[in-house]
Amino acid sequence: MKRMLAGFIMDGRSGGIDRYLLNFIETVCDGDVQIDLLTNEIDAELKEELRKYHAGLYAIPNLKHPAAQYRRVREIIRKGKYDAVYLNISTAIDCIAAIAAKHEGVPRRMIHSHSSGNDCESALKRKTFDFIHRVCRTFLHRYGTEYYGCSVRAGEWMFPSEIVHSNRFKVIYNAVDRKQYEYNEQIRKEMREQLEVADRFVIGHAGNFCYQKNHFFLIDVFAEVVKKSPDAVLVLAGDGVRFEAVKRRAAELGLGQSVRFLGRRSDTARLYQAMDVFVLPSNFEGLPIAGIEAQSAGLPCLMSSRITEESRITENCRFFPLEAGAEAWADEVIHSRGERRAAVFLENADNYDLANQRRQLRSLL
Repeated sequence: MKRMLAGFIMDGRSGGIDRYLLNFIETVCDGDVQIDLLTNEIDAELKEELRKYHAGLYAIPNLKHPAAQYRRVREIIRKGKYDAVYLNISTAIDCIAAIAAKHEGVPRRMIHSHSSGNDCESALKRKTFDFIHRVCRTFLHRYGTEYYGCSVRAGEWMFPSEIVHSNRFKVIYNAVDRKQYEYNEQIRKEMREQLEVADRFVIGHAGNFCYQKNHFFLIDVFAEVVKKSPDAVLVLAGDGVRFEAVKRRAAELGLGQSVRFLGRRSDTARLYQAMDVFVLPSNFEGLPIAGIEAQSAGLPCLMSSRITEESRITENCRFFPLEAGAEAWADEVIHSRGERRAAVFLENADNYDLANQRRQLRSLL
């Protein structure tokens, strides 16, 4: 039986890496492979979920204690006798486990980049982390044997150019079940009635409330939209560290009745049906799964030009610079308004199909 140690996961519900790792385990776990996961803190619900895959969950110290993390990872590897270590990370600062794996002689050390920036609330902290990331990036690749990313841009954030632009690097696409998101007129009617937006211009967004997703700018954009389209309503799915602060910003701008803060939702596939335009003004992304989902629902999508154009899978997706400002963005949002219809996919959309991802994931074993 092959044994693989994978990381890092939080609680199975906290973001793209969590979703990716759970999908990975579901896809590849069978009688011939044992996959265990690394986390910073054991989540009881996640541990129970992993039982059905016979997957273990091991807590390790966080990066505030690098020496302790290094020792713990070496201990886990030594006891588990793993054939491979598969590290899914957002920054090169998460280099400790890779170093531990090499020092324990693990033959396959797989490093998978899922981001293209550091998500910190403090600008000073971001600059500090960016500097540390750049330092760690100079040596991280030496502790890997295989290199992956959710996009080329994510690869360029994590690895040297000579690796990314060679056959040593592969993109593992962030796939979705496109059938689940197909445009459905009946669901659209039901959701718009449920949200009480039946006759309004619905602008939507789904994502964690954090620096990366840039909600403050989105609220400023919406304030400009309302000046020109008073029937507009902004629907926001998600939660996070900025949730309350963004609510206050909306209230300060007099938008309280026109912005719907829905919190974390498990029915985003249905929410997309209610929207008229999807807006994603991110400061950075590896590759946004929400953007793939929204396009699969046939939504016109307006995304920040800081997002890689690899994420464009329909003709109805455009990229616009944040530097253009809120008013220019508002004009672009209003211009995107049109009649909803089923998605017309570009040729590259097949990369983001679940069947293709399953083939890619199985090739990692």
